[in-house]
Amino acid sequence: MDYSLQEFGSQLDRMRSLGWQLVSLEQALAGNLSGDKNIAITIDDGHRTVYDAVVKVLLPREVPAELFVFPHALGRSLHYLKVGSLKQLMLKGMGVGAHGYYHLLMTPKAWARNPKSVMQEALRPADALLQMTGKSPTLFAYPYGIAAPEAEASVQAAGYLWGFLADGRLRSVDLTDPKLNHFAVPRTIVYRTGLKALFTYLKSAP
Repeated sequence: MDYSLQEFGSQLDRMRSLGWQLVSLEQALAGNLSGDKNIAITIDDGHRTVYDAVVKVLLPREVPAELFVFPHALGRSLHYLKVGSLKQLMLKGMGVGAHGYYHLLMTPKAWARNPKSVMQEALRPADALLQMTGKSPTLFAYPYGIAAPEAEASVQAAGYLWGFLADGRLRSVDLTDPKLNHFAVPRTIVYRTGLKALFTYLKSAP
């Protein structure tokens, strides 16, 4: 929602021109990579604009992406993807992960205020997405990118294999690092304000 389709496409092209490979998140998690310059694209929330972003930008460039969605919004609002559209994107090769059920906070404050609500964000999405798409997700992205330790434990208990945080900080992540917490994996949000810093970072990478 922060960029036009043309801007999004030019960003991907520029990443490749700097020698970066655009890989699927599943490929990265499996360690099926070539070299050290790999980027996995993830898109949160399931906004209706995701469909055009995939069809008009990602697919022509053969770029995979992981779509993290929260089931309560799908097909219920004009602002979000319809279930049929999400299934089409899956058939076109996009991955689908869970992003909570209602997209409620799972922060330490949220846990202290209402632990049951936080637990439901972890427990409910998998069955809902299985009914909608025919496939149960194994990846979970925390709403708003922040998670309490108890939320991480709830996501693990719900049967997910990985949980992803998100913020604007720039750093590489070694997904094969045995010390990496699989339920607190950082991601970088590409805000417009941080775009220049991002490409400076990508240029300087060895």
